[in-house]
Amino acid sequence: MFRSVLPADAYLDDRYIDLENQRIFQKLWVFAGIRSTLSKKNAFLTRTIGGVPVVVTTVDGITIRAFENQCRHRQMPLQSAAFGNRPMVCPYHAWSYDQDGKLRAVANAHLYQMRQSEKDSIGLREFAVRVIGNLIFVNLSENPLPIEEQFDPKMLAEVAECSSFMDARYAYTSFEVNYNWKLGYENAVDYNHVPFVHPSSVYKLWKKEGPDHQQNAFSEDMTWDLEETAHATAALPDLSCSRMVGFVLEPRPYTPLMRRYGDKDIHHTWFMYPNMGFGTIVGEWFVIQQYEPIAPDRTRFHLWTTTAQSVDHRKDFLALKRSVMEAEKRVVDEDVPLLEGLQRSLYRGCSPALLGAYERPIARIGKWYRDNVMA
Repeated sequence: MFRSVLPADAYLDDRYIDLENQRIFQKLWVFAGIRSTLSKKNAFLTRTIGGVPVVVTTVDGITIRAFENQCRHRQMPLQSAAFGNRPMVCPYHAWSYDQDGKLRAVANAHLYQMRQSEKDSIGLREFAVRVIGNLIFVNLSENPLPIEEQFDPKMLAEVAECSSFMDARYAYTSFEVNYNWKLGYENAVDYNHVPFVHPSSVYKLWKKEGPDHQQNAFSEDMTWDLEETAHATAALPDLSCSRMVGFVLEPRPYTPLMRRYGDKDIHHTWFMYPNMGFGTIVGEWFVIQQYEPIAPDRTRFHLWTTTAQSVDHRKDFLALKRSVMEAEKRVVDEDVPLLEGLQRSLYRGCSPALLGAYERPIARIGKWYRDNVMA
């Protein structure tokens, strides 16, 4: 076994949220939304990333930009809805901004006695954007690292291809849960909890290979934990990983009507550090989960679901889209009480977690966090 290097304080103390905002969410590439949301003129979506209000928008439905969602006049949010179609005009005093984030016009300009040179110098803080298939990532750093240094290029290529099969219409919800955001990501990576927490939902669909549960399969001839202990640190791309699990499903009548990703009944998921999971179920349903930190013991859980594109534009699969969201929400609801109980059980000074071989990704996240957040 391997002892986690993360203390319980990292899940309990407000100062870690501040450090995480500064050293993770304001430095790394973070998923912001679905590209098809921004297919029309003046479309936008808003997010909070690392404590910073962000608006991702397009003037023409093609070029995507990301700005601080805050008017330069009195810090009012320019856009308040989660999604919409609206020009970049402040609702408070009607200052408006162009596609480059520059101040375009000021209502009742004579009241401000503003110089032309002052107006020309005013603009919104802009952030870097990368579109990977149908997924939008934003980086708040003034000197963003190449996204290929955060995620393995092979993973980026797979995610780009898979997400291109998503239908433009999707279901979305968000809600608060009472546990640390890191528990959300760790739980997603941890496939071994599925037989015990989701026996009648996800697990019953898994293609079983061998006995369900091998009890007491111990041996002293194990070296992985010694190797992991000797491996002093972790590289950023090692914090993300993927997993494929075979599914056993009855034939679906709508399958021939879809532009399906792949031709096998496989649940393929990509876990993209710091706080996102993207996956497809049998190439016909797509799910995105994201865990946004609010406080040490509170997280905003974002959930998107959709189907594959239809080969016939007259078929929208709306009922199926609703069913996919309902099914995914049921699975999430099975996790929530356990993770909230885990959060409540933590206390300052309690013993670090013990991790097994299959939990290597969690061990490496802890090492990277220790060296880049706690240092």
